[in-house]
Amino acid sequence: MRLRRGPRSWALGVLLAYLAFVLVVALALKLGEMPLPEIVFRFLQETQERGYLTGVRFGHVEAAANVLFFVPLGVLLPLVLREHRFLLGWLAAVGLSVGIEAAQFFFLASRVGSIRDIVCNALGAAIGVLLCLVIVRWREVRTIRTANQVHKID
Repeated sequence: MRLRRGPRSWALGVLLAYLAFVLVVALALKLGEMPLPEIVFRFLQETQERGYLTGVRFGHVEAAANVLFFVPLGVLLPLVLREHRFLLGWLAAVGLSVGIEAAQFFFLASRVGSIRDIVCNALGAAIGVLLCLVIVRWREVRTIRTANQVHKID
């Protein structure tokens, strides 16, 4: 007989993989050596010449990327934690962000740690936590409705 794994085990595996990805991107990847900033800048320039995305600057794109980067952590951390999981999940993500930015500021000459990145990461984690909360509550309501329908049939 095979043991069934709960939702925490798959969430923990995905979380660990994503944390590894976050740490590689935040601490090891040398974004200045990659063509990504130039690609984004050219895209913005070309779209703005056509009259689209006027007012959007590279900093806006970078801030949005920081927000999106932490949404998965905001979803996964509460799934792994038990008590006060939504608050602790958000606080853990913010703590990770502060740690990453401090490491970039103090130890990585090729990277710049910033308060704006922490705020954007915290916002992304909050969006992820809220998304997780909605999904968890929706599943709970669905489970209760299904159980009630089963009892009505009996």
